[in-house]
Amino acid sequence: MADWQDGRVKKVLTMTSGALLLTAAMALGQEAERLTLDEAIDLARENNPTFLQTQNNEAQADWGVRQATSNLFVPSVTAFGQARYRSPGVDRIGTITTGGVGQGALYQSFYQLSATYTLNGNTLFGLSSAKAEQNAARAFTEVAEFAMESAVTFQYMTTLRARDQVTVARSQVERSITNLEIAQARVDAQAAIVTDARQAQVQVGRDSVALLRAESAQRVGTLGLLETVGLNLGTEVELVSQFEVFRPTWTSRELISIALESHPGLNAAVANEGARRANLRQVRGQYFPNLSVTGSVDGFTQQIQNGSFNVQAAEAGIGRALENCNTFNDISAGLSLPLAGFPQDCTGLALSTGDRQGILDANSSFPFNFTNQPFSLALNVRIPIFDGFSRERQVSQAANALEDAEYSLRAEELRLRTAVTAAYDALTTAYEVVQVEERNRGVATEQLELSQQRYTLGADNFLVLLDAERTMADGERAYLDSIYAFHIELANLENAVGQRLRPEG
Repeated sequence: MADWQDGRVKKVLTMTSGALLLTAAMALGQEAERLTLDEAIDLARENNPTFLQTQNNEAQADWGVRQATSNLFVPSVTAFGQARYRSPGVDRIGTITTGGVGQGALYQSFYQLSATYTLNGNTLFGLSSAKAEQNAARAFTEVAEFAMESAVTFQYMTTLRARDQVTVARSQVERSITNLEIAQARVDAQAAIVTDARQAQVQVGRDSVALLRAESAQRVGTLGLLETVGLNLGTEVELVSQFEVFRPTWTSRELISIALESHPGLNAAVANEGARRANLRQVRGQYFPNLSVTGSVDGFTQQIQNGSFNVQAAEAGIGRALENCNTFNDISAGLSLPLAGFPQDCTGLALSTGDRQGILDANSSFPFNFTNQPFSLALNVRIPIFDGFSRERQVSQAANALEDAEYSLRAEELRLRTAVTAAYDALTTAYEVVQVEERNRGVATEQLELSQQRYTLGADNFLVLLDAERTMADGERAYLDSIYAFHIELANLENAVGQRLRPEG
């Protein structure tokens, strides 16, 4: 019976030790990515999707400033062009007909280049409003960055805590194995009953299960950290930053002063109030007159398909002029008193070869041989009088938005005062708890060592040893919890104050 029991214990010890060695071998077999807290924050600044979404708003605000600057100092310039084709035929406008089949198709082109400068309340106050919106966008980006840093810090602490819980669980397994060896040795020496060894085996199994769960929690915590960072580095990440417990030396008053001077959330509230105030001024500018100056140059071309049609029309016109000239000469000659200026020389009324070629060349203007029109300049003044209370409604909305921003700023100040005071109180309490739990762990360690010695000597039974072991396990867990409770409360205080408070390094 003893040989069988001894073999069973050895099997348990072998399996448990093998599991521990396998876990260690897996950890050593994979090259872990070393990651400090600052490196995690830097990676999150470049890869965290939520932060990057907020940061993208800065580009939109920057273009808003450029647009407002352009509207205030630079006129808008427009270039317009048009090309038109009309098939051969006769145009009819009522009883009037124009054109003709003989001229063929008609080609026309047109261009216009205009510049307009407008000055009104919107452009006058638009630049200051756009700059205020730009400041607000950058302030909200700082808020998002600070929130991202806090989230990474909390998740880093959570993962560190899970890692240290694995260490504690592994220590418990090792102590349970030691207790099992002691119990088995006493059973073999017939100094203890066999149930002591069986109870020790059960405890080894329970602690091994706790170790498996702790390792799973560590892997899940690592995945959560990588999700917050926004980058997949694999589950094998070695967190190398170390954080010490220290006595807080600040006062609530100086921490509140720091928060009210530089907290990103409060700065964003101030910037938002400034943006709403500037927007109210811009909306009130709708009551201002609207002045606009427009200058333009334009030109056109017109060409018919049958250029000879223009030559024929010119020759027909010259023919009629020659006929009229001869007719008036004859009339003047038949009068007793000739008409003034008559007779005239009608031989000059004829189209030369150069004239015909000039008419053909003038017809060849489509599409870019423009005939330019004179430069034009126009000044327009528009005074708004009544638009159905539309301006009044917009002014009221902008004024309400400003009031809401002022209330939000006041609420943020009150929240920070409360948050800083509460977080500082919680941090000082957490520091005291660490000191108590450290003493408790020391006492539990001494009690366990004494119980192991007394059980080995037969002065105590195994239940006393198990009770000391549970006390030691509870003490280690409580001490670990108190340490990370301190770091979490410190992170809460940093979140309330708006800047890092933990010592560098």
